[in-house]
Amino acid sequence: MIEIRRASLEDIPLINGIASVVWPATYSNMMSKEQLDYMFDMMYSPDSIKTQMTEKKHNYFILFEDSIPKGYISVHIVENTILYLEKIYVLPSEQGKGFGAMLIDRAREFAATHSLNSIRLNVNRDNKSRCFYEHLGFEIVSQRDLHIGHGFYMNDYIMEKREQR
Repeated sequence: MIEIRRASLEDIPLINGIASVVWPATYSNMMSKEQLDYMFDMMYSPDSIKTQMTEKKHNYFILFEDSIPKGYISVHIVENTILYLEKIYVLPSEQGKGFGAMLIDRAREFAATHSLNSIRLNVNRDNKSRCFYEHLGFEIVSQRDLHIGHGFYMNDYIMEKREQR
């Protein structure tokens, strides 16, 4: 049975644990170990996740299959009209089973509940998941090179899917 539920502060170690498996598997061929470690600490340390959930109002949702966690998303509202999909990660052993699409559907439900007209996300320009997003109807609307400190950059496409309401 598949369940997607909103995460609470008690789920921070679980989110951190999933990220610690997915992060290096996804990005180790795109950036240096130094940048991987820096970004992981910046975005996935327990303190960072707590700040995202409490101060930045990010909503985390965790997908379980038969009570076993398989992945998660993080979303938040920007400009009162856009749902930003900050993070979507599925364990490498579970990819290709439809869990990513289920998590995107959960984001779409969240957007509809809040009368939001589009979903936006950033994806590393070298990340093969761009094709997954395009398959689901996301389009590249721009790109950015964001300096994140210590001489590191996030080189992303910004993708968007407009929702029909």
